[in-house]
Amino acid sequence: MSLLKTEMRRALQRRAVRVLIAIALVGCAVAGLVAYFGSAGKTITELRFDDEGHPAVMTDWWIAESAEGFLVVAMFFLFLGAFFGGATVAGGEWRAGTVTTVLTWEPRRLRLHGARTASAGVLAFVISLALQVLFLASFLPAVFLNGTTAGVDGAFWVELVVVMVRISVITAVVAMLAIALATVGRNTAFAVITMFAWLVVVEGLIRGLKPSLARWLWAENLGTIMRWAQLDAVDFARGPLTASATLLIYCAVIVGLASASFQHRDIAGAS
Repeated sequence: MSLLKTEMRRALQRRAVRVLIAIALVGCAVAGLVAYFGSAGKTITELRFDDEGHPAVMTDWWIAESAEGFLVVAMFFLFLGAFFGGATVAGGEWRAGTVTTVLTWEPRRLRLHGARTASAGVLAFVISLALQVLFLASFLPAVFLNGTTAGVDGAFWVELVVVMVRISVITAVVAMLAIALATVGRNTAFAVITMFAWLVVVEGLIRGLKPSLARWLWAENLGTIMRWAQLDAVDFARGPLTASATLLIYCAVIVGLASASFQHRDIAGAS
């Protein structure tokens, strides 16, 4: 626990992590202002029948049936920020050449790497949950002054909290994956390029040339988990539990490879 807390403090002291958090806070404030001024002067009917929905209508924050809502906007940026943050935490260590210094303090490599990976997951989960609360809270002036809470009941709040926790768990996993990739490649750029190339290029090609393999892709499984239901308009059956197990196995393999790489790598040449 002492090592875990130390790694969490070290991660939070990184300038890139603080900048990402600051950008997220500014984004929440801007979203609240846009929602307020965008709803001013409009009737409830106009807000309700907006083609894209409106955050001044509280029930548009999350629509469980279609897995849509304004929380999806926060989800995208949280995943992106978690990946860049995690990659920076590990990649920055290699770039600064301080890996050997840290290992003189904690020579057990697997313990150090495990604490760093776990700390990224814990921080990502907590920060994600806090930012989601702030993001939705920024819409409250628009809701109470210009919008409506009609249709909000206990079931809505339960669904909202569940999906916020689910987003936070996935955000934690994304951060740990970034740590693993940056550890393997010894820099932040390797993690970013690898993830981009796989999700955009490789999965795109597989989806186009071999649709039968789509059930095994990250994007399809992630979409299933977010909806917590079978995806529509796909040629395969994939439940949320199977999708969760699939992604957990992928993550375990990647984190395991990163741990083995860190354990056996020549650290002396890193600085």
